[in-house]
Amino acid sequence: MSAIKNLQNLLNLEKISDNRFRASVNEFGWTRVFGGLIVAQSIIASYRTVKDKNLHSLHSYFLRAGDPDIIMNYEVNTLREGRSFAQRIVSAYQNDKLIFYMIASFQKKERGLEHQEKMPSGVVNPEDLKTEMEILDDVFKNKPDNIKDTRHRDRAIEFRPIKPRDITMPKNEDPLQMLWLKTSAKTDLDLIMNQALLAYASDYTILDTALMPHGISIFQKNIQVASLDHSIWFHDNNFDINDWTLYSQKSPKTSGNRGFAEGMLYSCEGNLIATVAQEGMIRKMPTF
Repeated sequence: MSAIKNLQNLLNLEKISDNRFRASVNEFGWTRVFGGLIVAQSIIASYRTVKDKNLHSLHSYFLRAGDPDIIMNYEVNTLREGRSFAQRIVSAYQNDKLIFYMIASFQKKERGLEHQEKMPSGVVNPEDLKTEMEILDDVFKNKPDNIKDTRHRDRAIEFRPIKPRDITMPKNEDPLQMLWLKTSAKTDLDLIMNQALLAYASDYTILDTALMPHGISIFQKNIQVASLDHSIWFHDNNFDINDWTLYSQKSPKTSGNRGFAEGMLYSCEGNLIATVAQEGMIRKMPTF
């Protein structure tokens, strides 16, 4: 079974009651639960309690590291049910310990004033770029001892960096990066699954941007990185993550062992689909 089908199976939550759900969080190759998976599952859980409205924003906190061998339980509570907007609180538990907390807001479809920031111009076509796996295969031909090898993980989302970093000898660079992404295999999607998969993908590379000015890489063994919070604003639901999506990222600030990063996701046609913001813990551990 393909990686994207496996991911969709993980997003097929089991209903326990009207507001309680559960699901496996066991993705092959992960030693802890990937934050993007919890966000995606929480989106699915919250949608199960909402009618006639679509998700437009979410704000979440990662409270504890999740264990991929333990079932994740989700509880959805109604914060407000209005005519135009509805808000839900999603709490994720493992063995009665709160792992994750999210507030999600939904809105009926409306029309009004419109404008958007333009998609970056002069971006290299994704078909002319190497895949993430091709880049890693080149890097690991002469693998340094201080570099983590993650190639054994199948990717549900394919990434193609526009300007790949040398993760074995990272340079101090401006905290700006762009990459293309899409599902690794074409699959049937509805609006809810589209949003869930985009949320999943949005957590994959964004915090790396905060490492760039410091000449370090997330693949190094002496770097401890973990997401603390994650927010997404969905601006346009007319997209298909089976198609190439541009993820433009920047990191305005890193301090106090925390890195902050922002990202904007554009369709191939140049529509701004979503904006992402994340803060994460970044600790450089001592080497002996």
